[in-house]
Amino acid sequence: MATSQVSRFDSGKASKRFIRNLVWVVIVCVLFLAGQGLRYHFNRAQLERIRTETNKLYASVLGEDIGGSPFGRLQFEHGKLSATLRIGLDPLSILAALSRPAGENLRLEGVSLDGMRGRVHGFFGPNTQRFDRYLDALSDDDHYLFSLEKREDVFGGITFSLIVEPR
Repeated sequence: MATSQVSRFDSGKASKRFIRNLVWVVIVCVLFLAGQGLRYHFNRAQLERIRTETNKLYASVLGEDIGGSPFGRLQFEHGKLSATLRIGLDPLSILAALSRPAGENLRLEGVSLDGMRGRVHGFFGPNTQRFDRYLDALSDDDHYLFSLEKREDVFGGITFSLIVEPR
């Protein structure tokens, strides 16, 4: 009769193999999670850098108070500029720009606007020495470019004609 050897289950050996496999699975999982953590950290740092640079760009256009929806404000400002380009020069803002540095020496006699260019006729007097300072102040305007077309000294002041264009 042949004796058959039946393999016996060795629980100690199986436990060691289970522990070894468990350790390898835990090591692989820890490495995977560490990689995902590093990826998350670098993506978050990159996102923060992008947000900071974007806010700097918004602040350079909109000022320090960019508000809650800076992109919406940019769209609004763009719409205003587009409307100005379609409509042409705004007569009230031109009059405001002309009168801001003038004081009581200025008298406007005519304003004619044709799209994106205009002509202003007026009288400056009686203090004619301040006319050049007035023209210098107009050249500092942020929205319009004023250029002297004609200047004529008359009794009691200066008659002038200016060309106005947007900057």
